[in-house]
Amino acid sequence: VQVDADFAPVLEKLGEPLSYFEAASCAFEGLDKTYTYSGFQIITYPDGEKDCVSTIVLKDDSVSTAEGVSIGESKERLQEVYGSGSEEGNMIVYAKGDMKLCFIMQNDEIASIEYRSKVLEV
Repeated sequence: VQVDADFAPVLEKLGEPLSYFEAASCAFEGLDKTYTYSGFQIITYPDGEKDCVSTIVLKDDSVSTAEGVSIGESKERLQEVYGSGSEEGNMIVYAKGDMKLCFIMQNDEIASIEYRSKVLEV
């Protein structure tokens, strides 16, 4: 799954989500949609006739980043893998192309991981 990619082919492969929610988009014309699966959540934004991935949220340690970092790991481990990122409150952020990789920290442990599209920064 890639941020800003068309979600339709991904949805076809992932199948029916555990839950689904939609609401009028604040930033775009159409609906923002949230698909919740076991261990992760995908949020989309409307882009013409298609829905594109705006955010991928890793919710537990059953999934990890491509580099092998998962929820529950230490800040030290995170920085070993990614280096030092930009600290914004309780979040450590790494810019990667047109997206941000955000690690939400709690007591120096990763509590949540989010891939966010920069298209949302309007």
